Amino acid sequence: MKIVVSVLALIVALAPAVRASNEDFAINARGMAMAGSGMAEPGGLSGLILNPASLGDVRRPLFEMGIRRLFHAPVGPVDISGMALGAAIPIDGDTAKGALGVSWTQDINEPVALDRMLGLTYATRSWREIGAGILDVGISLKAISRSSRKIGARSSKATVDIGTIFRWGEDQTIGFSMLNLTRPLTSVADFDDRAPFIAKLGYARKVRRFTVVADLTKREGSGGRFGSGGLSGGMEYAWATAKQGLITVRNGIILGGLSRSYSAGLGWSTLGARVDYAVRVPLSHGSRWSHAFSISYRFGQWDPEEEYERLLSSELSYRRDLSRALEAAEVKQWKLAEELRMMREEISDLRIEVADREAEAGEAQRIAADAARALRLKELEERRRGAQARLEKLRRDQERMRLANKQALFNEDWKTFSDLKLQGVAEVVLIDFLKKILRSYKGTGVDLGRANRELQRLNRR
Repeated sequence: MKIVVSVLALIVALAPAVRASNEDFAINARGMAMAGSGMAEPGGLSGLILNPASLGDVRRPLFEMGIRRLFHAPVGPVDISGMALGAAIPIDGDTAKGALGVSWTQDINEPVALDRMLGLTYATRSWREIGAGILDVGISLKAISRSSRKIGARSSKATVDIGTIFRWGEDQTIGFSMLNLTRPLTSVADFDDRAPFIAKLGYARKVRRFTVVADLTKREGSGGRFGSGGLSGGMEYAWATAKQGLITVRNGIILGGLSRSYSAGLGWSTLGARVDYAVRVPLSHGSRWSHAFSISYRFGQWDPEEEYERLLSSELSYRRDLSRALEAAEVKQWKLAEELRMMREEISDLRIEVADREAEAGEAQRIAADAARALRLKELEERRRGAQARLEKLRRDQERMRLANKQALFNEDWKTFSDLKLQGVAEVVLIDFLKKILRSYKGTGVDLGRANRELQRLNRR
């Protein structure tokens, strides 16, 4: 028995370095096709393992599963055969808004290791407003395990990932994340390893159907390899069809000290379901191609018309809340105006009384009475000026609220129109919706240039 154990230990010692599964591998084929660089892109599962905060913008329950065969990764040559599951549920409570996610991966890490990871993630949505942008944060609690397929030894540890995303404008985000903060040991038998600490900084921008992402990554050394850094970037473009759903093309590139590769992929989605495939071609350290395949389903997207009605109902609710705020401001303005009117009448009466009493009272009494009335008049004047200033400020605030309301409502309508286009709604519905937008916001000071151009383009078809 001792001889067998010694032989197995020798095999482990002579085997190539085994990489832990807790590297920054994208959970799905979409992320791999974009070179694993979607950590700053909110609203999906592509960045779930790369940045916990990217989960916060999920608006519908989402489930995804995939398989992968990797021979090349950002850390260099690997030999991994694995699978992954991910799910997310939005949270829309009064005190907390965001999303809760679960991720699970299992990788056969040749030649001797089986790695598993189970993660629970929470991310906020619209947590803090900073200037013209919105800051969101996220955290993942992970249980990781490694077992030796030949020796039977096992190691289990826990660690934490944290991340942030800052969004400004309608289409740009930047993100920062730190993975494997506690750097847990994943040593098995005589093989020493740990889950490496990884820091990532990313950027993402989405303009209509075109998305571009880029990540800058710094990893510490582990598994007998040196630390490394790298830059990765990817692009995605989608074509909407009338009845065949959405077709997507993706590609990306990894540039690093230990790895250089090119990735490409295709995707097809319809009625909430999506199928993705990705291939990675190594440009250094090896020639075997890596492959990934994943399918996902986003609940609540069967009927575009029903989705449109839901968006309209949420918009009407928003408008009702804003109308109540405007009505309350108008009532407050009316009360201030009424108080000013009463002050003016009281001041006028006091002035008349002062004039009458000056003619009737003696010199000494007149001086004392004048002093008291002058003091009262001064107090009333100060109160009137204060009320007048508050009234002017309230009017300015109300005007700003009305202007901001028009622009915000137009932005919501335009986002609804863009979502309808991506879902392949008929052009007749799109034209009617555009005409409604133009009628609603004509003469309000809102820039309607892009709506007019889009209507002209649809009418020319």
